[in-house]
Amino acid sequence: MKKGLLLLLTVLLTASTVSAQDVDILRRKYSQVSYAKNTFKHGDWKMKSDLAVNYTNGRTFYLHEEEVIDLIRFAIDGTWTDLTYAKYSRNLPWEGKNKAYKFHQIDYSLGVGPSVHINPVDDLYVHTYFRYAPTYSLFMGDKQVYGNYATNFVTGFSVSYSFIALGFEGRFGNCNYDSLLSAKKAAEYIDQLKTNPLNQLTQKVKNHGWRVYVAFMF
Repeated sequence: MKKGLLLLLTVLLTASTVSAQDVDILRRKYSQVSYAKNTFKHGDWKMKSDLAVNYTNGRTFYLHEEEVIDLIRFAIDGTWTDLTYAKYSRNLPWEGKNKAYKFHQIDYSLGVGPSVHINPVDDLYVHTYFRYAPTYSLFMGDKQVYGNYATNFVTGFSVSYSFIALGFEGRFGNCNYDSLLSAKKAAEYIDQLKTNPLNQLTQKVKNHGWRVYVAFMF
């Protein structure tokens, strides 16, 4: 009986020791929700978003399990979903007076790039990263719809404790939009809106902005 109790106590103490040593849990998956601000620049014509939000999720692939100098880990981040919605408003001339227009932009991106994870104490981490983010971008407004592949990049940093993180990131890139309307309809709208800069959206458009986010890591 005593031997059984001793054996049970030994097992429990061993499990407790292992659990205590396993404070440094590698949280490999991340999901984040962001409030964003985006700038849409087309030649001399520029709009800043009235509202922009983002949802991102992905996975971190650590290149080594043990920390370098008991402090740093290097990794590759793979983002499966980076979905951004932005709304813009702009007054444009129409028949001798200004008319208010609303525009909407939806971007869906993937992402891959290096990240550095610094663990100064306990379960506190500082993360920094840079990702290449190939994107399909849609831009809609005033009966016009444009879309195309966009080359974007994302860079940022966050501070996490346990499973929750607060972060800030920048996003920038460019796109040559194509009209997704039929040639006939596109020609009709272009003829109607000769003063509207959107008629030349096939020229390069530059996008840049920032995001503030809350992330959950597990």
